[in-house]
Amino acid sequence: SIMIHTEHGFSLFELLIVLVIIGILANISYPIYTHALIKTRRTEAKIALMDLANRMENYYLENNNSYLGASLGKLHIKVITDKKFYQLSLNSTNNTYLLSATATFSDLECYCFRLNQLGEKTNTGPSKKCW
Repeated sequence: SIMIHTEHGFSLFELLIVLVIIGILANISYPIYTHALIKTRRTEAKIALMDLANRMENYYLENNNSYLGASLGKLHIKVITDKKFYQLSLNSTNNTYLLSATATFSDLECYCFRLNQLGEKTNTGPSKKCW
């Protein structure tokens, strides 16, 4: 009887093709993933600043229509956000305040978010699409 030998498995060339395809997909998807991750982190800054602004308005009403003397401690806010992606700060005068959330990670487009007593939203960085 004649025995027919068949080989099982993949050739080296087939494995290399699969690796090249995986590499191409990784190069395409990784920047998209990191951009989405950074946008999600920016949401933490926005939420923290909006919460802080609400507390500043309560402080204003409770302190004879003045923002003077407000601090993160008095407002029961931590200096760093819950997930530790932003450091918060506030500067206040009698009639004004400026709240800031500065990134603790590398974000070249939107490094620092700012919000003032008029609700004006600004940022440090080249992008105008941060807020």
